[in-house]
Amino acid sequence: MRILIVEDNATFRETVRELLRDLGYKVRGARSYNKAVKRLTRHKFDLVLSDMDIGDGSGFDVLELARQTRPEAPIVLMSGDADPSTVQAALASGAAQFLPKPFGLKELMQTIEAALNEATPNSETDTPSE
Repeated sequence: MRILIVEDNATFRETVRELLRDLGYKVRGARSYNKAVKRLTRHKFDLVLSDMDIGDGSGFDVLELARQTRPEAPIVLMSGDADPSTVQAALASGAAQFLPKPFGLKELMQTIEAALNEATPNSETDTPSE
């Protein structure tokens, strides 16, 4: 299971990246939209986790790019701005899930599992595998 994390806050990105790696996921990070473009066009990901505000772009830009390069991979958008209109706009744009920040490991894992289950409703999502 390969996950791309698009987040401009280096500390936050690395913390989430290490948590997911410790759980057995293969994780790559991107600090900007431009880095996300490079990662998404060169590598295949099973899930994309992107912040809504990444400086040189937005989570919506990442979502659109991911849908073009890896349409079957669910996209989870996250933001500290979790007002209902932001959440509704994210989901209406095609995000599989919305994850409000800050979040704990339990919320992160539940959101990832829900996104993966939504993407493949006929299969079970178990423990991550290499």
